[in-house]
Amino acid sequence: MGSGPSRRIVVAAAGYGKTTLLRGLCPPVRARWWQGGADPCGFVRQAGSDEVRCLVLDDLPRLSAAQVRELLIAVEELPDDAEVVLASRWPVPWRHAGRPGRWTELGPADLACTVDEVAGLLAEESGLADPDLAAALHTATRGWPALVHFAVEAVRLGGPAAGEPAALAVGALAAYLRTEVLAGLPEAAVRLLADVGDRKPVTPGLCTALGHPDADGLMDLLRRTGLLVRGPAVPGLPNDEHVVPVVARVAADPAMPSARAWGVAVGHEVPSSGVRDEATGSGGSAPDPAPVADRSKAQGGQTAAAWYDRHGPPGAAAREHRRAGDQAGAARVLREHGDRIIAAGQADLVRELVAALPQAERDDRLALLHADALRTAGDLEAAARAYGELGADGPELAAGLAWRAGRVAYQRGDGLGALDVFSRGAAVGDTADTALLAAWTAHAHLLAGDTDSALSAARAAVGRALRAGDDAALATAYLSVALSLGVAGDAAGSEEHFALALPIAHRTGDVLLLTRIHTNRTFQDLQAARYPAALESARLCAAYAQAAGSPSLQAIATCNEADALAMLGRYEESVRRYRAAIGHYQRFGSRRFAGAVLGLAELFRRRGWREQARAAYEQVVQVASGTGNAHVLVPALAGLALVLLGDDVKTAAGHADAAADRAGPEISGPALQAQGWIALSQGEARRAADLSTEAARVARGQGDRAGLADALELRAAAEDDQARAAGALREALAIWTEAGAEVEAARIAVLMSRMPGAGPDERAAGLLGEQRLAAADALADRIGGGAGPSADRSPVLVRALGRFEVELAGQVVPASSWQSRKARDLLRILVGRRGRPVPRGELSELLWPDGDGQRTGHRLSVLLNIVRGVLDPARAHPADHHLTADQGSIALNTATTGVDVEDFLDQVARGRRLVEQEALAQARLILLAADQLYRADAFEDEPYAEWAGPLREEARAAYLAMLRMLAHTSRAAGQPGAAVGYLLRLLERDPYDERAHRSLVRTLVAGGQHGEARRAFERYTAAMRTIGVRPPDRDLLVPVRPPAR
Repeated sequence: MGSGPSRRIVVAAAGYGKTTLLRGLCPPVRARWWQGGADPCGFVRQAGSDEVRCLVLDDLPRLSAAQVRELLIAVEELPDDAEVVLASRWPVPWRHAGRPGRWTELGPADLACTVDEVAGLLAEESGLADPDLAAALHTATRGWPALVHFAVEAVRLGGPAAGEPAALAVGALAAYLRTEVLAGLPEAAVRLLADVGDRKPVTPGLCTALGHPDADGLMDLLRRTGLLVRGPAVPGLPNDEHVVPVVARVAADPAMPSARAWGVAVGHEVPSSGVRDEATGSGGSAPDPAPVADRSKAQGGQTAAAWYDRHGPPGAAAREHRRAGDQAGAARVLREHGDRIIAAGQADLVRELVAALPQAERDDRLALLHADALRTAGDLEAAARAYGELGADGPELAAGLAWRAGRVAYQRGDGLGALDVFSRGAAVGDTADTALLAAWTAHAHLLAGDTDSALSAARAAVGRALRAGDDAALATAYLSVALSLGVAGDAAGSEEHFALALPIAHRTGDVLLLTRIHTNRTFQDLQAARYPAALESARLCAAYAQAAGSPSLQAIATCNEADALAMLGRYEESVRRYRAAIGHYQRFGSRRFAGAVLGLAELFRRRGWREQARAAYEQVVQVASGTGNAHVLVPALAGLALVLLGDDVKTAAGHADAAADRAGPEISGPALQAQGWIALSQGEARRAADLSTEAARVARGQGDRAGLADALELRAAAEDDQARAAGALREALAIWTEAGAEVEAARIAVLMSRMPGAGPDERAAGLLGEQRLAAADALADRIGGGAGPSADRSPVLVRALGRFEVELAGQVVPASSWQSRKARDLLRILVGRRGRPVPRGELSELLWPDGDGQRTGHRLSVLLNIVRGVLDPARAHPADHHLTADQGSIALNTATTGVDVEDFLDQVARGRRLVEQEALAQARLILLAADQLYRADAFEDEPYAEWAGPLREEARAAYLAMLRMLAHTSRAAGQPGAAVGYLLRLLERDPYDERAHRSLVRTLVAGGQHGEARRAFERYTAAMRTIGVRPPDRDLLVPVRPPAR
């Protein structure tokens, strides 16, 4: 017998959405539901007798091991294909009964809302698009669905402050927890929740120390029901268990009624956790009437402090010493382990603990630690004051004070200010502090754009750190070398030093260092145009930064995430993340917000939104000019030059030259490209080509694949040789395609489709590109002023589908321009032959059936000149640009002359190839565009001309094939209504198409339109009888059942 459908057990506390999940898994229309009352075993056996194949037992009560065994045996008696789902607020010991391999347990982690889901609910219910608030609500509730809804409702009614954990713990959410969750728990579990509170980590050892000998069983109960949880897993970091924050607050509330007052039932066996009530020895017995709040908090704090002192982590020990009133103990832990506590992501805790110490316990060591905590937590003004009180404003500083105080300016984005502070540090001897001073000096040199000085300082830092034998200093020094080598273009050397720093950060548990390492790896992914990887890495960095408690690193991670989203064409998401990053930076007074504004400006420019890009670039230039941050200033000046190019070439040239003046060799690419586009707009194609070559060289040296693609686009625009220009664009297209930059790839595809000589595949790809650009609300011409790589393929468009017309630059050629109807007929005939040469004699015969051969030859030459004059009135091209002619024949050059029927046939052919390759989504886009072209049959105004017949029939056959493929691809896209429409249009053209009739009936039946299906079936039957074909079988009207699982 096969394994059959999965059998599931869903266990979680009230409000986790168990019933909602069950209704999705087993809709009531096809399942038999047990919802209390009857004996569950009898219910299962009766369902088996009734041959029910889907059973749901929702909200099962607490069951003894014997009861669970009996229930599972009843389930095992069901047929193998029966689907069974059990749900309970209490753990079900299913692993000890029945066939464990048949069962899967889903728990709270499977049911909890994600941060994105909380953000969506918050926006929908309260209109607040605030990712930080959503993350805070998720942290407070850990995604517990009912609690999330209560929290969002509290925010809707009372604003963001109502979403604070303290506010939530006294409102409707708290009442729900008391009555629906805590009221049903064993008293021992409630006491444990109250004793543990917001302590973290929660371990069996801690719980035992706090007076809970059955800690293992209690923790299993709370864990499996979702009251004891872990945060989001972050690689390399501990993921300690803790009580859901709002649950901890409610459980510890002195006003919480006793379990006896809630009327907890007695006499039931506690589930598989084995928890037994301490007072009576039986599970779930009458609770101790003493309120939970009467327990000694001070005693609990002393016990917890002693336990954490022995077992760690030190941050928890320091916090518990303070709670117990032991200020000296808290100060001792901070002196010994304060740097580790900050590095572990608890800067806020250190700030709070040091500030609360009495003056007698505070010394310079703790004052310096307090300043470090303020800086790490993003309170840069307070940090600067604290360092100043320690002497940081003096002319000479100790190395340890210098590297710390200088980081305030660095985090503000002020590279020059940071170098000023670092330069006052006494770099004497090989100590951890002198190594860190050299490493941070290297960071500041990079910010100021001086890569050589940065690399020299970074290498000195490594030497000092090795001699000092300090892990934290050595990892920071390796990171500074990695960054410097990365900017210098040595990707292999950079990766080598990242690899040296990473294991040290993991070994020491330095979350801040881990965040910085992964942040800079994200930069490498962005530089190499690995945008999906960059997005994943940026989100990992954001998780590290949150764990590190560092707003500045959180802002950098958010900005990097926005960069990746922008290049992936996810513009709206990117704009939201850029604005979130700007908010982060501005909240702690950092001018690094200019980097996020630069990202916005680049997004607007790449989208073709020049005015918004200009405003953002100008803001960046204003902010960055005084900070020495060349990495922001140079691309901002270059971008500003590009967006001004279409309107003010002189001003644009000034900005481009300013960018070049400020750019070091490693960051000169944007300036070179801006100068190249300006040279091209001024007619200096050779100089533009030279600048594109230099920009490509810089991009290759830096591993900057996006910069290389942009340089290739400039080269294509500067090329006279169309084949070489097309080659450059093809290479740029390959880079963007591999990078996952769909909008950039689409833009290049559009430019390629507009080049002279573009073939059917290029034109079809351009069509897809135009649709992708339209969907992204982006423009192909982002430069403006006609400086793009290529002009339209042809300003001439001949319309042969429907009424014959010729358009020049979008305007229909009036009849008066033709001078002779025969000239129009000549062009019609040439269009009908699809670019194939037509003998002059044949043309004369078609145009003048009864004419004299000698005279008609001269007339034909006159007509040829008239048509050439109509298609190229300015005589801008050679005579054979549109029409090629020799002594024997004449032909239309379809490579340089647009013909709608040619485009239509090309697109249908392209769509057919994509359908054959099963690329149905792409095929549908191409075919939809082809459908827009087919206004009517070819040469509709010449219904009797013999020369028009072959092309008309070819186009008509392609049209019918297009409708059939559109129906197929629409069904595949989940749009049966559209498929029906296409099939009806097909049958309007060909009422005897048996295949179309069958597809129509099947599509209507599959869509549940049985009345329409019967009427379509009758039409099908009548049509077949008319032509003497056997009528269809009525089985066609029977819905096709999905195969049994």
